[in-house]
Amino acid sequence: MKKVLNLFSVLTLFAILTFSVDANAQKIAYINSEKIVPEMPAYKRAKSEVEAYGKQLQKILEGKQLEAQEYYQEISKKSQIGDLTPKQEQEAQAKLQQMQADLQKEASEADQKLAKKEGELTKPLYEELEAAISKVAKENNYGYILDKKFLLYSEGGIDATDKVKTALGISW
Repeated sequence: MKKVLNLFSVLTLFAILTFSVDANAQKIAYINSEKIVPEMPAYKRAKSEVEAYGKQLQKILEGKQLEAQEYYQEISKKSQIGDLTPKQEQEAQAKLQQMQADLQKEASEADQKLAKKEGELTKPLYEELEAAISKVAKENNYGYILDKKFLLYSEGGIDATDKVKTALGISW
């Protein structure tokens, strides 16, 4: 009888531990953000604005590059026919080098401006995505929602991609 009582106690303890682990276990889901973000209307607007801004910056740079090329051709032509003194040639070389340095600086600044603009335009988009993920997590009692591209291994699991799309108002 004592053995049965001990066995019953062990089984009861095991059942309690198993139940408490299950009760505290958190559900983990994943999403595929690469399937969500491009379908968001805010992403499409941001992408087109960034592309338009990039074209503007590119056009400005191309204009300055053309200006430098024209100046170089003018100086080369004058140099070939002997219309420049050695001092004028040195000054022209210095000016060309300065134009090239300015062009490189402006290209670098343009890249920075473009990256900043992209960040400004996509920040609200990712805030909206984060809010939708949080909403889905709360509604479905998910303890965690991970992005599929960061999972090293997954077999099965809960795919919450469609739920997040629905929360964002994206129809497919």
